[in-house]
Amino acid sequence: MAQIALPKMLADAQAAEEAGKLGVAQAILSKATTDYPKDPKSLLRLVRLLARKGKQPKLALPLLPRLLKLAPASGLAHELAAETYCKLRSYEIALVHADKALALAPKSPDCLYVAATVYQQNARHDEAIKLIKRALALRPDHRPSKLLLASSLNATGQQKEAEAICRAIFAETPNNQHNLMLWNSAVKASVDDPIYQYIKNKLLPEFTATDEQSLRWVLRTLGKAENDIGNYTQSFKYYTQAKALEPKRHERGKNKQFVSALLAKTSRADFFGGTGHDSENPVLIVGMPRTGSTLLEQILSSHPQIGGIGESAQLRNLATSIGFKSGDGAGLAKLVQNLSPQKAKELAEIYLKNSSTIAPGKLRVVDKNLHNFELLGLYAKLFPKGRIILALRDPMDNCVSCYLQPLSGFHSYTQDLTSMGQYYAEFRRLVAHWQKVIPNPMMEVHYEDMVADTEGMARKIIDFIGVDWDPACLSFQENKSHVRTLSVSQVRQPIYKTAVKRWQRYEEFLDPLKAELAHLYPDGF
Repeated sequence: MAQIALPKMLADAQAAEEAGKLGVAQAILSKATTDYPKDPKSLLRLVRLLARKGKQPKLALPLLPRLLKLAPASGLAHELAAETYCKLRSYEIALVHADKALALAPKSPDCLYVAATVYQQNARHDEAIKLIKRALALRPDHRPSKLLLASSLNATGQQKEAEAICRAIFAETPNNQHNLMLWNSAVKASVDDPIYQYIKNKLLPEFTATDEQSLRWVLRTLGKAENDIGNYTQSFKYYTQAKALEPKRHERGKNKQFVSALLAKTSRADFFGGTGHDSENPVLIVGMPRTGSTLLEQILSSHPQIGGIGESAQLRNLATSIGFKSGDGAGLAKLVQNLSPQKAKELAEIYLKNSSTIAPGKLRVVDKNLHNFELLGLYAKLFPKGRIILALRDPMDNCVSCYLQPLSGFHSYTQDLTSMGQYYAEFRRLVAHWQKVIPNPMMEVHYEDMVADTEGMARKIIDFIGVDWDPACLSFQENKSHVRTLSVSQVRQPIYKTAVKRWQRYEEFLDPLKAELAHLYPDGF
């Protein structure tokens, strides 16, 4: 059979894609890359189809090395690499390709949009804003660019500007989910807000009858809006209804087994000798979400000798590289016990190298991946002198705040109050164990103390870190370092105290949570 000409294959693939037959387009392009292995055009099309339209970045990933080898000077090739890595949450690698794409195609609106997305995910929001404004100058009606601009403005504390964009988009397309959720984040809702009224009076009844998936985000959005208004009972009901529509994912028993195995199989003897790296450079902030950890990181990274690397996956990646499987407490204990001094130093060097790439030249580098509390035994093996800040908050406040936030699927324990309470209790049991057995300096920092006396606590924390005090630590609202969490806009604002004892607003619903946390309140709630 005669080989089909490449232009015809590309045209056929394009026609199939336009007809919505993505599988057919993928098959044609895959064959084209085989038939014409040295021509990058079909490979470019295939990667773009997989990463962008087909929403399958994992399938695009193994094609990137070949694409970049065939087309090293292609702005589109680096743009697609940046987009693929970003969608797979490899944000630092994505940034490298975004910068290359910008250098090669500085006037491409697609390139500018992708690069802005990557910069935003790397918490470089001001640079993202500049890029997306350039993209909008070239393509003023591109709605995804407008939404990205609103999101970046909101992240830098420019809520009024973000709100204006959201309201303009609402006037054009009132049902845009992304826009309505952005509005909800940027605005304190009021009863007479037309967007609030539209969601409550039109979308809620419409989706209740027709669309369960859309109903979930409508209920979450109304939960936050009712909370803004002060209708706390209705707010909690909306959040609970939204959670009831989510698929059940959390396995309570599995988490308890993980913690119990670590407690049973690790002891102080496993850490005698301090055989890891001598460096005091790394500092971990660990704890539960919604404990003021973002504020902590911002205060610390405002110091000229301290860098922040955000919620780094480094420690978990190192654990995975030596065989750790998520949820396997016994396996993790065995890995920690069998880790040789040479291997510990090797892993530590990898961690230090990667950290210095993000925060070069800093005496201390702060990693605030909160769930590293599970891996403190490994951290102690790598860095026995590495400091640990344990971010804590009143258990009821902490659990209710987690319950009321749209946390990712990783935090499946937030789906119901019993699971939330059980998970929190196991967290406290595990960190109490680490405090007894690992050699690392560890400081508890309570959210309530931070809001009551920010400067006093900041001075104590800086002293614990082992650097001299710098007044810049109190200008944390101006800090542009890595902030990639739900608290991003809040941390740009002055300290507020309204979140203390917030759980009491919802007390009528909290009996299941109280039942799990009662042992933490020996004198009563």
